[in-house]
Amino acid sequence: MSKSNYSIDLIKQMAECDANYIRLLKLVPQLQAYRDKSFIEYALLDSVNSSLTRTNQSLQTNEPEKVLEGLASEFFISDLDDSDEKVTVRIKILEAFKYTTTLEITQKPEFKKWMTNPSMLVRVYHDASTAEVVSYQGHRNLKPRYTQPNPKMYHADEKMQVNKFLGEWLTHCLKVGRSTKASELLFAI
Repeated sequence: MSKSNYSIDLIKQMAECDANYIRLLKLVPQLQAYRDKSFIEYALLDSVNSSLTRTNQSLQTNEPEKVLEGLASEFFISDLDDSDEKVTVRIKILEAFKYTTTLEITQKPEFKKWMTNPSMLVRVYHDASTAEVVSYQGHRNLKPRYTQPNPKMYHADEKMQVNKFLGEWLTHCLKVGRSTKASELLFAI
């Protein structure tokens, strides 16, 4: 195999991941609990929202951050022309630990005619204030650099491109996203 001319720009990659962390904090306000350690406030809110048994179990195991598991932010990013359906992005907290959180980001409805909907797992590192894609469309363990050609036909900078795509997708969500739960906005005022 031939050597690749691609060299990893670690500063650029880390800047992209750090920016993605900031974007995710804006889109998923529950993640702010990791920055200010306010898990108990979310536990109380969660118990008010009828998940008392899960909350009590989480608090009894001395892992209050587990309260955030299963919570999701959902918002519209576009209306479909031919129906009343809206394009929705959902960011769900799959795992929550003291220093890391794993998010699943999906888009619905399925656009099988044109493309495969984006789907990714993102690991958020709260102690480092950074977020990186750990799985994209089911592809896991992306390397920072691939030789060309390679059996899976990845680009030389596949990991950088996937993290950059996440940044563009989150930026689009911040610009045009609308909440799916208008009632929550009324209570927040």
